[in-house]
Amino acid sequence: MSKISVLRALNLAMFEEMTNDEKVICIGEDIGKQGGCWGTFTGLQKQFGENRVLEMPIAEAGYTLFATGAAIGGYRPIVEYMFADFGTLGFEGIVDIAAKMRYNSCGKYSCPVTFVFPHGGGARSGCHHSQSVESWFANVPGLKIVAPTTPEDTRAFYRAAIRDDDPTLFLYQRALMGLSGEVPDTLEEVPSLANAGKVVKEGNDLTIVAYHRALINAIEAAKQVEEETGKTIEIIDPRVLIPFDKELVFKSVEKTGRLLVTHEAPERGGFGAQIVSWVVENCLKDLKSAPVRISGSNCVIPFGELEDYLYPTVEDIKAGILKALEVDTLKSVEA
Repeated sequence: MSKISVLRALNLAMFEEMTNDEKVICIGEDIGKQGGCWGTFTGLQKQFGENRVLEMPIAEAGYTLFATGAAIGGYRPIVEYMFADFGTLGFEGIVDIAAKMRYNSCGKYSCPVTFVFPHGGGARSGCHHSQSVESWFANVPGLKIVAPTTPEDTRAFYRAAIRDDDPTLFLYQRALMGLSGEVPDTLEEVPSLANAGKVVKEGNDLTIVAYHRALINAIEAAKQVEEETGKTIEIIDPRVLIPFDKELVFKSVEKTGRLLVTHEAPERGGFGAQIVSWVVENCLKDLKSAPVRISGSNCVIPFGELEDYLYPTVEDIKAGILKALEVDTLKSVEA
């Protein structure tokens, strides 16, 4: 086991997959000698050459379509956008071409592209560089969305995304690139993107579903509430948003009777609403209180320190946990 950062885990996963399969190529801006905007491609061009680590101009729409064509031709492109926000410039290629290729070719062609999205807040980068984009793409059939948090999961599920035969969005939070954790020296088996949820912590009184920085904050908030109330809280990291591991969450809610979902994207239209919807549709009889969502504010992301007021804090999540535990809402209504 080695202790490495999320940044190093990203680099390691690409190195391993490029070593394993010569058809894996990298496409993006400044990913050669500079190693990418965030350093995640460091050393890859030197190791594998300019024909496999291809530097592109500031033309996201163009190189998105180029990567899609390369995937149809038998390659497995890794396509990085400097900021997830810039994925809007490649939107047509992702949504109208890559996502529909398997259907439109009657299954003749797959499109194994991994679109890499460094996203989210924490760096005070303003409204064009800090958005959480998972829900923008979650409504598109044909796409998969992978969103691990820890270095170990980042390495494993990045490799899984690269190997998957469908177009996959790989989201990591820039604010967590320095997060460190233990990672096996050798990955014995690359995981499947199906049934990818993980119970981070077991408990009996409340289920929390969270990912990225909200997961880190939820773990701390749950710890404080447990110490203060004696309640125990179960925490689930989905790791993959599409396909979502519904059964793991349903099983947990059947046990705890309560649900809290937290993420940094705005509440309105956020992926948390979809999780709540699935739970209400399938576990209504098990719920002892109304589900709670703790999300980012529904506003344009400000520059500088003002950003700090936008995203859910440990205190915000703690308040949400106490709200979820406080009243048996449904029973009160029935009474």
